[in-house]
Amino acid sequence: MSKPKISFKTIKLNLVAVITVFAIATILLGYSETEGEEIKEGTRNGEAKQKPVWLTSQIYDYYAQQDRVPLPWTPVECQGKTISVWGRTMRWHKSLLPDSIQSQGRELLAEPIQVVVSINRKEKFVPLKRFRILQKRQSRVDFVADGELDGLHFKAEMFVEFDGFLWVNLKVEGKGKKVNKMQVVVPLEGKHMRLYQTFARPLAGWIPNRPLNLPWLADAREGIVNFYHWFGDEDGGLGFTYTSLQSWVLKSEENFCTFLPDAKSPKYVINLVEQPSFLDGRVFQFGIQATPIKPLPPDFTMMKGSTVSFEPWATMNQIPDDIDMALVWPMPAGMAMQSLNDPYNVDRKVLGEVRDFCHQKGIAFLGVAHCPHRISPLNKEFAEYALEWKRLPENILEWQKEWREGAEKIPHYMACGKSYTYRKWLFYGWAIENVLKLGLDGLYSDGWMTGQMGCNNALHGCGWEDEKGKRHLTVPVLEGREFNRVMCLFLEDHVQAKMPKTAPERKGFPRYHFWIHSWEFVPSVMGFATAWLTGEFAAYPLQGPSMQTPEGTYGKCLGLGLFRARCLSTNWGVPNLFDPIMPEGGENPPTDRQTLMAYAWFLPHGVPIGLIEYMNAKTAVKISNVFRKFEARKAQFFPSWRPNPYLKLESPIDQEIVVAVWEHPEKKKILAVISNLKVEGKVEVQLRWKGLSQPKVRNALTGKFLFLKDGCLSVTLNPESFELLWIDQ
Repeated sequence: MSKPKISFKTIKLNLVAVITVFAIATILLGYSETEGEEIKEGTRNGEAKQKPVWLTSQIYDYYAQQDRVPLPWTPVECQGKTISVWGRTMRWHKSLLPDSIQSQGRELLAEPIQVVVSINRKEKFVPLKRFRILQKRQSRVDFVADGELDGLHFKAEMFVEFDGFLWVNLKVEGKGKKVNKMQVVVPLEGKHMRLYQTFARPLAGWIPNRPLNLPWLADAREGIVNFYHWFGDEDGGLGFTYTSLQSWVLKSEENFCTFLPDAKSPKYVINLVEQPSFLDGRVFQFGIQATPIKPLPPDFTMMKGSTVSFEPWATMNQIPDDIDMALVWPMPAGMAMQSLNDPYNVDRKVLGEVRDFCHQKGIAFLGVAHCPHRISPLNKEFAEYALEWKRLPENILEWQKEWREGAEKIPHYMACGKSYTYRKWLFYGWAIENVLKLGLDGLYSDGWMTGQMGCNNALHGCGWEDEKGKRHLTVPVLEGREFNRVMCLFLEDHVQAKMPKTAPERKGFPRYHFWIHSWEFVPSVMGFATAWLTGEFAAYPLQGPSMQTPEGTYGKCLGLGLFRARCLSTNWGVPNLFDPIMPEGGENPPTDRQTLMAYAWFLPHGVPIGLIEYMNAKTAVKISNVFRKFEARKAQFFPSWRPNPYLKLESPIDQEIVVAVWEHPEKKKILAVISNLKVEGKVEVQLRWKGLSQPKVRNALTGKFLFLKDGCLSVTLNPESFELLWIDQ
């Protein structure tokens, strides 16, 4: 069998010539020399044991070692005690931790972050004594900050990577010194703090006017760890990431962090030590990252994703030039994959045919949706590696092999990305066996590589044991970052997907798709993706007494605060495509009520649509055609929470009455959406026109003209509905 070839013409190594030839040779040896065969390793009962190709390959390790900055980020800059990445700057002056964190020119801290220690019931903060840069690279800067307080020595060993992620190892030395309490106190700039989200679904939305006690376990029964907390507004904020509580001394894990509201300067407090304790030898780990973490594509509000349909009435087949990416599910698409995650056993014939179908239409194809955090007995490697790969305590999902009543159910176990061999298996399978061999334009992960649940499996290094012998959960944050960064670099080297014909040139942005589905967003782990997908958990309440007459609405099931905390793109820098699951798909659905309701929420927030096939196809195509005719992908978007140059909301002044505008590059025409997001009652909306005199205003969907009266437009809106206006100046 001839050996497959790999082209490295598109690799942008940005490295000196010292490693070029050697590195490429290393990859080729790691991939092609082992392709189609296995390497002998030792003996078992007199027979040679075979070492799998994915384990012998060096390609994962090669990319893991690269000092590269993928698109659209820029290299880390460091000058003195100031470290800058795309859009953000951190400065040190008097404190061990940043005195200033700015995002998009906005200061997020009201005062420096302080390490506060209580000794003899007197609180003191640890001053910065020395700040040293240890290593500068384009992708990362390593440094250390030292401080002393009453015989205690504090050393904060830190690094900042190109996405703005600051990781802190805070070490304390001081034998015989007992403290009453130790905290990290983060005074936040109140005017930028309106929204919050954590890894606990009930703890997200508008910031309340009461203290928030944040538990370590979001769900003790399922072992879901609440390891990410974020506070900010519609345009950005500050996030905190955790991996272990091993050195912490808490009164209760129900309050390992606390948020204290205040209009001017709310405080986020990390409760490291809450009881009298010796600190010597303790190490506290946590991450800090300002958002948004990277720039958004210029046309992010109009991006669209879909599952593949061959039916001519399907939305993707009516407007193929406006669809960014498509995928297929493991079932029932010709059994494209035998389990929820088996990259080595996909149906190449089926996927090849679907790929060709999508490419003929100019749509990027991402292959089969897969759950990278699940393994099953259907995986060939399960018998040998399951004990090492499993997340413990076990989490099992029973999944039917076929969508029919009585179909066989297969247990799918949650795996943990802390395992090095699992990361290699997963990477080689999806990167080499699928992206390269099938010519995919990227990947769609239905769930993410690591971080969904805590783990205490000692076989791959997770968990820790307390003095009573109880094992505690840890979260493999850094390993998850590594895997996603490696996949990002690989895709950048090997994929040049076509963009939709309606899209502008996305200069400086990657030409691949790495789409991750999750309801919780953790930019420190998931931020390497090119797009996220949310909305599935919002949809289940939408199923009413009849599939044809759904009773739920986004207003009832989500509300404005939760929608803005979870579903925007602007405060993350990653396009977040909402998944509008609703019973209005198919060729001739009897209603488009839910579809119109979804647009009322999506459009003024600039939220793009994921899996558009769930919407009423006729309505989705009709609305999409208006934006295509307007060339909205090339327009400037003014979201509903910011002022725009054309329309001002006069009445009612209510945060659930919103207006947003797309401005055409020639500035002679605009599209405006006005939405009533209230769940009850019609609303008469008055809008003052601020543009050029005597504009021509018409309803973009009906063609009906509207007229100004005393410089104002009047629009009547039902609950959770919208009006789309085309205005020519």
